[in-house]
Amino acid sequence: MAVLQALNPKNSAVLVVEDDPDDAIIVRRALEAFGIHKMHLAETAEEALRVLDQSSCDIVLLDYNLPGMNGLRLLERIRQSWPRLPVVLITGLKDEAIAVSVMKAGAADYVAKDDLLTSHVIRSLQATLRDRITSGEEERRAVLSSGADKLSVAIEEAEWQLDVLHRPAGQHDDTASRNAREYGQEDIGDLLQAFSRYLEMSFARFPNPARMEEEALARMLMDRGSSPAEIVAVYLASLRALLIEDIQPPFSPSLALVQLLARIVDQYQLTLSLVAIQGNASSRGAPQSRPGDAPARAA
Repeated sequence: MAVLQALNPKNSAVLVVEDDPDDAIIVRRALEAFGIHKMHLAETAEEALRVLDQSSCDIVLLDYNLPGMNGLRLLERIRQSWPRLPVVLITGLKDEAIAVSVMKAGAADYVAKDDLLTSHVIRSLQATLRDRITSGEEERRAVLSSGADKLSVAIEEAEWQLDVLHRPAGQHDDTASRNAREYGQEDIGDLLQAFSRYLEMSFARFPNPARMEEEALARMLMDRGSSPAEIVAVYLASLRALLIEDIQPPFSPSLALVQLLARIVDQYQLTLSLVAIQGNASSRGAPQSRPGDAPARAA
């Protein structure tokens, strides 16, 4: 889905940073003409930074000439806080020196305002988003195929799982992703401790399973009514705690997660079976009325 989004930027959320109202209208209409309707508008660098803090954006179209902090300085700020967020600089000046400076500062592309009324801007968005997706996939493949330790790989996998669980299908949400990754910083107390103990005992007893810890943790998660996202988030927080303690597992921690989820499913199915049995028993024990029977009277 991410690759399809890269090839078709119509589904992308674009932040347009433009201080001139007339130019902002031109940019907005140009994007809408090519089917792009998810737009955030900002007139200053400071406003753009607030939007990025509060909203999810796939790409930034940034005017070079801004009041106060100019586009080049804003580009540097974006590169510091959102290093993977692509930025395309827009300017009315066809100056090669400016083009070189913005590309060196980390801009993904450089578009003249005259090109906003042509398909060039859409081609730029397509190429930029495609490069972003490709580089991200290459980084992930490099992590999984390298000699990295199992714990680091498991943390990377859990972060990807949270990315999927915290966004609607077909939508990339950087804000949700960041929030999910900070879940481990919340006060989850006993649950985090139980999850960490389950992983530690699973590692220590390998290849024998840590049945008692697994059953206790599964029951705790069921009683809490934990969602899949919450389970993965606490799992991720536990992995990070183990990483700090420099604990290296003898097998992929994701196997322990799968076994825990299987235990939760088993207990859930057992609970449903017991409820069904009790319901059938209650139905059989209740007096059955027959046609013609007189209604019961209170004593």
